[in-house]
Amino acid sequence: MNERLDRTQEIPTEPVRFTPPKPRKPDFQPGKATVPPKRIDSTMSFEPTLPPGRIVTQGQLKRPAKPLRERLRLLRSGGRWTATGAIVLLVCWGLWASDSGGDLATEGLMLVLIFLVSLGLFAISRLAGGVILEKIFSRTRRSAVLSHMAIGLFLSIVGIKLLTQVSWVITAVGYLRGVR
Repeated sequence: MNERLDRTQEIPTEPVRFTPPKPRKPDFQPGKATVPPKRIDSTMSFEPTLPPGRIVTQGQLKRPAKPLRERLRLLRSGGRWTATGAIVLLVCWGLWASDSGGDLATEGLMLVLIFLVSLGLFAISRLAGGVILEKIFSRTRRSAVLSHMAIGLFLSIVGIKLLTQVSWVITAVGYLRGVR
C-alpha cells in the first residue's frame, strides 16, 4: 500500500494494440436447442414378430380382454336375424303340431331340441369366427351378425321343412302347381 490514491498515473503516449480474445463456445446459444434422440419403447411393437398362422396365447402381443358388458353388446348385434328365424320356426311348428295330432309333449320336446341344436350351432360359429378372425387374421370382431344370420337361416329352413309335412299345405301347393 505505498501507492497513494490521490496520485495520478501517467498515460502512455504510444498507441495500444488491441488483440481480440479467442472466441470460445458459449454454454448457451439462442435458437439452437439440443434435442435428445427419440426413445424407443421396447414393450410395444407394431412389427410382426411371429410367423403367420401362429397363435399367441400369452405375452405382449396378446390383446387385452374386453369387459363383459362390451362382449354382451357385441353378441346382441344381429340378433334380429335369429329372432326372425325363431318366429318362422314357431309359426311353422305350431301349424305342424296342430296338424299331426300326436302328443303335444313329444312335439314340444322336438321344438326344444331344435332350439338346443341352434344354440350349439351358434356357439360353434362364434368359436370358429374367433379362431379365424381374431387368431389367424389378427382382426377384431365387431359384431355377431354372421352367426345370427346363419342361425336365423337354419331355424327358417327347419320351420319350412316342418311346414312341408302339413297335409293341407301339401294339397294347397299341389293345387297351385296344377293351376299353372
